[in-house]
Amino acid sequence: MGAGSVSETHPKTAFDAARHCDAMAPVLGLTITEAQRPVVLQFLAIAHGMAEIVAAAPIDEASLELAPVFRPGAPEVTA
Repeated sequence: MGAGSVSETHPKTAFDAARHCDAMAPVLGLTITEAQRPVVLQFLAIAHGMAEIVAAAPIDEASLELAPVFRPGAPEVTA
């Protein structure tokens, strides 16, 4: 990575599912009960692991194309 890259300016810290849950549940308007918490934390850890796999996949920058914009409703007819 080049000078000033994100990884150099912000060292990666270990994912903390409990901190993430505590921070995001109120933002999303969720109430996580004590009975639900262990399973929620388990699935947050699983989701984080999956995200790391996807983020590590090599992507050719030249192959990226923007997807068309989805607009609900009937398709536009062009003549």
